[in-house]
Amino acid sequence: MKARINNTLGRMMVAGDKSSWDYGFLESIQEQVQNGRTLSHNQERHLQQIEGRWSDEALASRADFANKWDDEKEQKFTIALRYYKKTGYYNNIVYKYLDGDDGRKGTPTEKEYNKLVLNKYASAVINNALSESQFPAGTTAIFRANAGYGRNNMPVVVLQNSSDGSQVKSHAKGAKPIRVLMVGSAEPIWTEERYLKRAKKRK
Repeated sequence: MKARINNTLGRMMVAGDKSSWDYGFLESIQEQVQNGRTLSHNQERHLQQIEGRWSDEALASRADFANKWDDEKEQKFTIALRYYKKTGYYNNIVYKYLDGDDGRKGTPTEKEYNKLVLNKYASAVINNALSESQFPAGTTAIFRANAGYGRNNMPVVVLQNSSDGSQVKSHAKGAKPIRVLMVGSAEPIWTEERYLKRAKKRK
């Protein structure tokens, strides 16, 4: 038992994964075994699961995923990280791969990537960020009635569309971030495409 625990701990140390829950759990049962106490059935089950995640096959799969990392995965993963930083979910992954300035660090495992990027909420957020804008820069538009803040029918000029995930706040349909300048205002604001409609052309 000691050898199994030490072997898995060693693999995790080499990979620099000492901050994970798995590592903390192994340290805990390592001390338990060293003190002559046996593991409970539940502890044994967790140990087997962790060993599976750090087996030769699992490590080879991680290396293969890392080797296939590309710009598309990087873009989607970064958008998901920035979104979940706002929501407070998946903090263990967010702060592992996002620095204090929202910059990126490290390459996730395939499991971490799939968990963060492929769920229905993140997929919708990523689509909002990367989809082609209905309001290209320079377009004139009008706030819809559901825009709130007394902006109903307020004309605006579109200045910028966000595609890096830094401004995405919702997975709702049409929640693509867009930066606009309201007529008569000196300060641009961020809103979402769903709150805008095209301005009618003058005849």
